[in-house]
Amino acid sequence: METFVDRVIRLFEAIHPLDCVSRAGYVLRGVPAPESVAAHSHFVALLTLLFVEEYPEQFQRDRALAMALIHDLSEARLMDIPMPSADKYLSEAKNAAEQAIIEELLQGFPAAFADLHREFLEANSPEARLLRGLDKAQMMLKILCYEREHRGRLAEFWDNPRNFEDYGVAPVSALFDAVCARAGKPRPRATPTP
Repeated sequence: METFVDRVIRLFEAIHPLDCVSRAGYVLRGVPAPESVAAHSHFVALLTLLFVEEYPEQFQRDRALAMALIHDLSEARLMDIPMPSADKYLSEAKNAAEQAIIEELLQGFPAAFADLHREFLEANSPEARLLRGLDKAQMMLKILCYEREHRGRLAEFWDNPRNFEDYGVAPVSALFDAVCARAGKPRPRATPTP
């Protein structure tokens, strides 16, 4: 029978590649030595901590932090698939694969962890919407930093309204506005469909 420590070791052996999996969107745009998925997840978790502390009446701290910590674990096996390709060709299949991988990776741990990942994918709670928005916000914060360092061809990130999707969370929207102001760029808005 697998003990708790055996499960912990198994999980860490499985997710070990996350510190070597580069964020693909940056690689495709010529960013030398881009952040890894592990670094991205760390920064998203930090953003989450800051936001749940600032807005405790809006978000359940423990749920949001747990969601932040597990949201990209599946990329240890699936790798990082850049958004335009994933959205255009793989959206539902990618979500199903991510959920299946999470369930496998977290087998033997509380089922609530896999449930939180599903909730994140479906964006059906305040915490999930916060995380989905902060996931995008962390990307744009990183773009801001990379551009200041003259790393890569990143201008297109500022033109895509999907990169600024706030999921209806006002504090995340305010962060996007501040990031755009800091970059001296207008925030792109989605065109309403007729």
